[in-house]
Amino acid sequence: MTPNYETALYRRILRELEAIPIVDTHEHLQRESELPKGKDVHIGRFFIHYASCDLVSAGMPQADMTRVQTDASLTPKDRFKLIEPWYKKAWNTGYCEALRIALRDLYGVEDFSAGTVDDLTAAMQTAIRPGFTRQVFDKAGIDYALNNPFGPKLIFNPDFGFDCFIVDMVDNFTELHIPELAQQSGIDILSLDDYLKVIDFYFERDARSASALKVGRAYDRILLWEDVPKSAVEKTFNRFNAFIGFNDRPERKDLMALEDFILHYLCRKCGEYGLRMKFHTGIQEGNGNVITNSRAALMANLFLKYPKTGFDIYHISYPYQDELVTLAKNFPNVTIDFCWMWVINAAAGRRALSEMLDAVPINKIHGFGGDYIMVEGTYGHAVIARREIARVLCEKVEEGRFGEDYAVEAGRRLLRENAIDNFGLMERREVFRERAK
Repeated sequence: MTPNYETALYRRILRELEAIPIVDTHEHLQRESELPKGKDVHIGRFFIHYASCDLVSAGMPQADMTRVQTDASLTPKDRFKLIEPWYKKAWNTGYCEALRIALRDLYGVEDFSAGTVDDLTAAMQTAIRPGFTRQVFDKAGIDYALNNPFGPKLIFNPDFGFDCFIVDMVDNFTELHIPELAQQSGIDILSLDDYLKVIDFYFERDARSASALKVGRAYDRILLWEDVPKSAVEKTFNRFNAFIGFNDRPERKDLMALEDFILHYLCRKCGEYGLRMKFHTGIQEGNGNVITNSRAALMANLFLKYPKTGFDIYHISYPYQDELVTLAKNFPNVTIDFCWMWVINAAAGRRALSEMLDAVPINKIHGFGGDYIMVEGTYGHAVIARREIARVLCEKVEEGRFGEDYAVEAGRRLLRENAIDNFGLMERREVFRERAK
């Protein structure tokens, strides 16, 4: 049955959006060398990110989910039997819809079932091999992605193919990974001044070829970053760097003050190098967290203090997206990022984008970031994103606020041009090309 939003106008706008080569503003995708092989290729791959959380939320025991993800001894039907009762209960969510789209378009399978998982597993084992990421990107209409990789090298990983990626610098500074940073940088860290020299080293080496600096601390602390003087935290740093037993560790409030000082230093460095900062805000991935820690509005002091530093606010700070509308409207250095949002809650994403298009300059909105570890999820998410953005743009045309030509122009900005402009990707990507050779 044709959905009632599939009007002739919708089909025209969607067709135009499908022709736009997306610049994907956020991923955690694997290196080619990290793709699974042999018996490690199975349907548990689809549940290493996001959908697993909905099944656990529906009641699936975490131990069973871990078996689905990692137990190589399970047959495809054994694996499906573990997920089946919970998948049925979470089938309605955006996380699961993205997987079904990927199954259909990439593997020729309509859904997970006892009758399909053997063929699906065989198709996956045939398809997943070097070149798979580019193949999926091409089918999804993705030009390249800003990638926040996991794995070795704490701050910057240029060992990702230029044809698919430009890579973020990652804030592993505020978490105080002192021994690892000393080892990886080759600089002895005996004092806070030494630690700041390590930060300077990484910025001088990497900031010109990175896409942004990603800060993900909303998972383990509040996003209120106080402006703390250096003199107030030097003793805390020295104590933390030297402690040898549990009783020697500084209190959490003192460590947070040290983290605050370092974050402000990073804001200044990003301003110096013209490197936009990307903050995880809003909903946290996983099961169970403190959502009030992650409101973007908590960072208003940073936006005020560092007008030369750009701040990209991830996941539209959902469920605090209304506050982000005001922040982006008021602060020239704040942009909105819809990465992850279209599979979290498409209806909320539509409402938010509609309101943002009424209130926020169009150049300040980044419309898509897949935010997946496995590229199949990115594919499904991209299909959903184009569909939902087209619906919002149709609404604006039908209201008489946009002409159809402007709606298409808005779509191009949302899916491509804004990211290129706001992150300075033309120049940065050429520098990254040399690093990635």
